[in-house]
Amino acid sequence: MTWFKPKNQAAYLLGFNLLCCSPMIFAEEAKTSWMDSVNLSGYAKFAISAPNNKSTSVDLDDLSLFVSGKFNRWLNPFLEAESYNISLWQSGSGFQFNNIHFAIERIYNDMQVTDEDTVRVGKMLASINHWNIVHAAPLVWTTNRPVTSTYSRANYITGLQLRHEFDALSGQALEVYVQPAQDFNHKTMDTHERQYNTIAGGRWIAHEDLDYYVGIAFQHANVRYTDEVRDAISIDGNWQHEFFELESELLFTHVDTKEFRQHGNDWGGYVQMVVPIVDKFSLITRYEHFEYANKIEPTNTELGGLVYRPVPSLSFKMEWQQTQGSVFHNETGLYSSVAVLF
Repeated sequence: MTWFKPKNQAAYLLGFNLLCCSPMIFAEEAKTSWMDSVNLSGYAKFAISAPNNKSTSVDLDDLSLFVSGKFNRWLNPFLEAESYNISLWQSGSGFQFNNIHFAIERIYNDMQVTDEDTVRVGKMLASINHWNIVHAAPLVWTTNRPVTSTYSRANYITGLQLRHEFDALSGQALEVYVQPAQDFNHKTMDTHERQYNTIAGGRWIAHEDLDYYVGIAFQHANVRYTDEVRDAISIDGNWQHEFFELESELLFTHVDTKEFRQHGNDWGGYVQMVVPIVDKFSLITRYEHFEYANKIEPTNTELGGLVYRPVPSLSFKMEWQQTQGSVFHNETGLYSSVAVLF
């Protein structure tokens, strides 16, 4: 009998994050060919959704290709191209594959100004929480993402990010970013509720290693096509022990607009626990409460699921989600997915 320990998964997450998301620190070494400095990778996610009183569907939810280069201190490009929300089959309608969405998820260059300071320019993931940075389906525990982690803020920015590392060993760092104009190659409105003009924000990473992380984030954003201004503050963290993993985030977003809203703020949070059971199976539980500024009722979601990871790069997930109140996101039902890094 083999126990799967969350620390092993955390090491894999950290390694993938350093490869694809975090600022890169490297030496300038002689290369036999420029192709030696280029890496190709990606991931795919197939999802089955069976919400109550709605059609069951099978989707290619994500198909992402990563192309990265490590040439010198000043030239380190990264590209992620993604096809998403591709419907393959739906009960009552049969085989689909009639609508393909495509987006440039990320395209940026990292410049290592000093050993502690990195400048990133381009389109990138906004540093709003840990989940957003390591959001690739094979690296997270559930098929459905918590509303708290994604709904209320800009998930991407097109502009400039500065990162200063105070203590590289513990991951203590400060990241600040700005988007001076509208976002580049944004996703469709049916997958992201709003688009943005100008954005400014930052995240203080108090600690991030294999045992735990803690981050405090702030974001100020002007919503495109409206007079809405959103100011958000949040704290997120994760603690890993030998036999379980505990994760949580709390968020408050003040929504300033002349348009009618049921409430003046978005706010909420979730608590998620992962417990390994046997032979690389893990049990997942999560509770989330979230109140929308534009909805009368809040959302209360309870989730229970099972994840099988035969190897770190492959995961099979099945979860039941029970939602009371607003079902604007994460409806009651059965959800399953297969995700793989390649």
